[in-house]
Parts: sequence; C-alpha cells; structure tokens
Amino acid sequence: MDNYFKLLNIEQNIHIDQDTLAKNHQKIAAEHHPDNPKNNNGDTQYQNINRAYKTLKSPSKRLIHIIELTGMPFEKRGKVSDHLLDLFMSTAQILQESDAIIKKKSATTSYLVKALLESETQITQELISKQIEIIEKETTSALNKAKETNNLTNSARDLAFLEKWQAQLKERYASLF
Repeated sequence: MDNYFKLLNIEQNIHIDQDTLAKNHQKIAAEHHPDNPKNNNGDTQYQNINRAYKTLKSPSKRLIHIIELTGMPFEKRGKVSDHLLDLFMSTAQILQESDAIIKKKSATTSYLVKALLESETQITQELISKQIEIIEKETTSALNKAKETNNLTNSARDLAFLEKWQAQLKERYASLF
C-alpha cells in the first residue's frame, strides 16, 4: 500500500493544511503528468497521485488511510454515533423540505408562482447554510476527538456520514437556484 502522505510530501496527521496539500498535489502531479516529456512513469503514477490527493482531501478517507497504514482493523459498515442522531434527523428534515420546494419550482411554469416561492426558497437556503456550518463544526470536533482519544474507527465512520450529509446539503442548496 502506498503512503499517500509521503507521496504528496505531507506530514502524516489527522489534521492537514488544505492549501499545502493542494500546492503539493499540483506540483507533483505536473511532474508526473503523462504529457510531461520528463515523465517516464506513464499514467499509473499520475493516477496514483490524484487518488492520493482525493483521499487526503477528505477527512474520513484520510482517517481511514491512517488506519490502514497502521494496520488496525477497520469495518466500514456501521452506524453513526449516538451524539450525531439529532443532527441526522435535522439534516433529513431540511433535505425533505428542500426536495419539496425543488419539486414545486420544477412543476410550475408560472413566473408568478415561482416568484411567490422565492421567499420559501431563501429561507430554506439559509437553513441549509446554517446546517452546513453545524456539520463543519462537527467535522472539526470529530477530527479532534479522533486525535485525542485515538478512536480512529468510530471517528472515520462519523466523518463519512458528516461528509455525505454536507454533500447532500450543498447539492440541494445549488438546486434551489
């Protein structure tokens, strides 16, 4: 197994600087790009560099990579921690409300009805923004908890759920425009 931290010249840590990660990825990917005449590794190394970047950019995937590097057993399947259940329920409710508004907006052809839905749309966008902020704080908290307690497995699972919810919220937010 490749050590993605070494591959991208990043210190192996639960917390990493995203700007440094992006800069290192850009530099190393350019060196190994298939179109670079100095590259004699072909596509394989370039693809591996991109896979490393994608893994380290994601908090849950980064944590899973650390677990794999240490050789600890890890079961990807499992449930979200109990303390995140309320967040799950509130996120699910916001997603349902968003879907209802999106459905209403797409079903109408009247500009008047669309204009009347605008207030409801803006309120929902604000709810989504606030929920994303809450999830971002919870993500930071989960990373800190993983570092402090060394309970990487549960934290990795929680982070995967948080990332999924955040992605769903961002997708709905964009769909509301």
